[in-house]
Amino acid sequence: MFFLTAILGGCTQSIKFKPGDIRDDFCGAHLNFQYCKCAFHNDFCDKIGMKRGEAKKYVNEKYEKWVETEFDKFKNGCRADNGYIKGKACFKCGGDEIAGDDTCADRSAEAVKEDEGTEEANDEVVDQGQCKYDSDCEPICEGDVMWKMGCNPRGNICEKTFDTDCASDPEIFGSQQIMKTCQNGTCVRNEEAIAARKQELAAEKKMWSDAVKETNAARDNIRTAMMDANKNCINGIADMTNVAIIEFSTRIASVLAGGIPDIAAMTASAAEKAAGLAAEHVKNLAGAATDYAGDALQRLYNYQTGEPAETEKKLAPHEYIKLNCDLYEYFKGVLAESDADLEAALKNATEADRQFRELP
Repeated sequence: MFFLTAILGGCTQSIKFKPGDIRDDFCGAHLNFQYCKCAFHNDFCDKIGMKRGEAKKYVNEKYEKWVETEFDKFKNGCRADNGYIKGKACFKCGGDEIAGDDTCADRSAEAVKEDEGTEEANDEVVDQGQCKYDSDCEPICEGDVMWKMGCNPRGNICEKTFDTDCASDPEIFGSQQIMKTCQNGTCVRNEEAIAARKQELAAEKKMWSDAVKETNAARDNIRTAMMDANKNCINGIADMTNVAIIEFSTRIASVLAGGIPDIAAMTASAAEKAAGLAAEHVKNLAGAATDYAGDALQRLYNYQTGEPAETEKKLAPHEYIKLNCDLYEYFKGVLAESDADLEAALKNATEADRQFRELP
C-alpha cells in the first residue's frame, strides 16, 4: 500500500511515492501482529521468543524490504503508464509524448528515431539481455529464501535485489507456529511441515490414550485385589481355606507381576519430541511391587499349586491375616500414587488432540 500525491504542471503529471505507515499499513497486514506488539508495546514477546529490541529490529528490517517492494511496484506501474521515475516521483507524459529515461519526448520524433534504427541494432538489444523493466523479472527461490529480481538497465538482465527468508516468517495456528517455505518465488504455507507435525501429534495422542487404557485396566485389577485383601484382613481366619488361599495367591501373583504400566518408559520418546508435556509428572508405579512383602508373600505364592507339604512353607493364621492387611495398605497406596500419573496422561492426550485440531 502506498499513497500518491499528484502535482499537475503543463502536460506532465507528477506523482510522489509515499510508503504506508509501519503500524497502520504494514503490521498485521504483511507481518504477524505479534512481532509488532512486542516491538512497540512489549506484548507477545514470549510467544515469538524475542526481546523487545530484537523484535523492533526485525520489524524495521521487514518494513524496509516491504517498502522496497512497494516502490518497485510503483516504478513498474509508472513506466507501464507512460511515465518515468525521478527520485521518488513518477512523471507521467501527455498523450502526444512518450516517456524516456528521464524526460518526456515528442512521440512523432521517437517514431522517426525508431525507423532510423537498423534490424541489426534491434537484434543486439535482444541479444544483450532478458528484461526491460523490473516487472519482466520473476522472483526466485533458493531453498527457503525468496529473492526479488530486478532488471539491470545496463545489461538488460535480471539480477537479485533483496531476499526474504521464508523460514523466519511463521504462520500462526493457535499456540503453534509453522515457518513458511519458498515455492515458485513466493513464501507459502509449508504443507509438508504441517503434515509432519499432525502425524507426530496423532502418534503422541495415541500413545497417551493407550497409556490411559492400560493404566485403567491395571487399576481395576489392583482395586479388586485390594478389596479381597481387605476382606481377608478382617475375616482372615474364617476365610482361610486351602481353596481360598490358592485362588487369592494366584490373583495376587498376577497383579504384582503385571503391575501398573511403566508410563515413564512409554512416554520418554514423546516427551523429548513434544517439549514440556508434563513428563516430569510421570512415574513408574510398578517398581516397588517386585520386592514387596518379602518372605510372607513368597509363602503365599507356595499355595498356587496346592497346599505345600513342608510345614515351613505354610502360612500360620496370624501370618495370613497380617499379609492381607499389609497388601490392602500397599494396594491402597499404589492406587493413590497412580492418580497423578493417570491425570497427567489424560492431560497430555487432551493437549495433543487440541494442538492437532489447531492445524489446518
